[in-house]
Amino acid sequence: KKKKDTASKILTDALKPAAARLCIDSHGNHAIQRILLKLPYQYTQFIFDAVAASVEDVARHRHGCCVIQRCLDSRHSAARTHLVTRIVEKSFELMQDAYGNYVVQYVLDVCGDDEVHAICESVIGKVCLLAIQKFSSNVMEKCLERCTDRVREEYLNELNDSDRIRELMMDPFGNYVVQRALSVSTHAQAIRLVETMKPHLSSQNGGGIRNTAGGRRILGKICRRFPNFVLEGESFEDYDLNQVLNRGNYGQGRGQHYGKFNNYGGGHGGGPPNHHHRGGGGGRNNYRGRGGHGGHHHMPQPQYQMQMPQGQPMVSVQQPEIAMQMPAYQQPIGSNPYMFPHSM
Repeated sequence: KKKKDTASKILTDALKPAAARLCIDSHGNHAIQRILLKLPYQYTQFIFDAVAASVEDVARHRHGCCVIQRCLDSRHSAARTHLVTRIVEKSFELMQDAYGNYVVQYVLDVCGDDEVHAICESVIGKVCLLAIQKFSSNVMEKCLERCTDRVREEYLNELNDSDRIRELMMDPFGNYVVQRALSVSTHAQAIRLVETMKPHLSSQNGGGIRNTAGGRRILGKICRRFPNFVLEGESFEDYDLNQVLNRGNYGQGRGQHYGKFNNYGGGHGGGPPNHHHRGGGGGRNNYRGRGGHGGHHHMPQPQYQMQMPQGQPMVSVQQPEIAMQMPAYQQPIGSNPYMFPHSM
């Protein structure tokens, strides 16, 4: 054991002067990660100190961001706490960077509540600015998920502005933040947000937004959360969930199956090593990925038919993977268009 400790000390003493440079080297970063994985804490502290001193440069690098994530995976220590503090201090700049945003998202995933809340509070007042950027929009989604109720209310107050929400709905990245806000908000918050978006979705206002890829996704999200949602002067058939998603099934979108009826095409894209991506060309390459110019050719689909009671009106629903018959939606007279079952 003494011989092993001596060898470890010789190794770390030799690497210590160049630790920060090795973190961003295409070969050296593997050696640094192996040291973090294999050697005891007393022989790895020099890595934490070097990264904390140059956190902006290391976190913004393709290989450096992976080294920082391995540091965050290690056991709690004073050196790790200092590194996290440095990342939180620089989080606003890092979340707008192509690789720095992965580091901030990782802090939100694995660190304690104090660090998470510090990052979430740092973006209050900047939600719309960050939501329309390719990389920081991913961080904003995660902040919406991890923040406290008080901070989420602040975020939604920023979004509940007619001009701002219109810009986000039309933006290729901002529309994902709006969708996430609809998912994580309370019932009352979601209704306020939908009320702000309604004028921009109505066909009486031109209906241009709901003909965009982002507008279709947002309208689909609204219809999923509020099955009885109807715009004034329109019928459910004008924009029901199945027709909305059927029109938007091809071309750009998330590279994943999003919801029961959705099947947007996906691409493949770059990003730091050791990450899984579903993003690609035309989308954003990020921690969870965005869709690209994937799509697929329309192929003949099997026909299915649901047996319905005699006299029940039918409406045809065509999907890329399934074609079937469903009962036409009939809104109860005098019902609240935003009401949804307690089971949802």
